Amino acid sequence: MKRLRILPLLILAASLYAQTPGNQPVEPFRIAGNLYYLGASDVTSFLITTPAGHIVIDGGYEEMAPGILENIKRLGFRPQDVRILLNSHAHFDHAGGLTALQGATGAQFIASRGDAPILKRGGHDDPQFRDRFHFPPIVPDRLVDDGDTVTLGGTTLTARITPGHTPGCTTWLTTIRDGEHSYNVVFIGSPSVPSEYNLTTNRRYPNAVA
Repeated sequence: MKRLRILPLLILAASLYAQTPGNQPVEPFRIAGNLYYLGASDVTSFLITTPAGHIVIDGGYEEMAPGILENIKRLGFRPQDVRILLNSHAHFDHAGGLTALQGATGAQFIASRGDAPILKRGGHDDPQFRDRFHFPPIVPDRLVDDGDTVTLGGTTLTARITPGHTPGCTTWLTTIRDGEHSYNVVFIGSPSVPSEYNLTTNRRYPNAVA
C-alpha cells in the first residue's frame, strides 16, 4: 500500500532587502524522487525532472543563474533539457536569474497574471518598494490564474495564487513519487511581511491586507 505524505518546501528569501545578498553556494541534492535542490544557502531554486524535459522553479538573484545552470549539470542533467521555468513571485531574489536561465535553456516561462506586470518591468514600480530593487525584465510566455495547471512528462503542478507578499505570489503544488511513497509537495509562496511594507495606507496596493 502506497503511503501519502506532505512535503512543504518554503520559498526562502535571504535578507530580501539587503543591498548585498548573504548567499553562499551549496551542493545540489535530491530531495525526493525526481525533485532536486538547485539553490544557494538562503535563496531557493528547485528542479523537477521528467522524461519529457525538466522544470525549474525560481531563478534566484541575477548572479545566481550561472550557479543554477552548473548545479543542473552536477546533478547529471542538461540545462538545454529544461522546458519550463516557473516563478513564485516577482522580487529580485527569486526572479533575478530567470532571464539568463531562459536564454540558456530556451524554456517556456510561466508566471501568475498578478505578477506579470512587475516581471515585465523588471521590478520597477513595485507596489511596495517602488524602484528600489530591479532585476532583468522578463515577459511570461503563459499566464496562470488560481487553480491552473502546468504539466510536463507526467508531472502536474497546480498554481495557487497566495497574494500579499506580491499581488501574484504563487504557491505551487504537485505530487512526487519516491519508491513506495508519494509526497504531496507544496512550494510555499513567501508568507513573510518585510518590515518595509506599508500594509494599511498604501494606495498602490490597497488590498494587501486582504
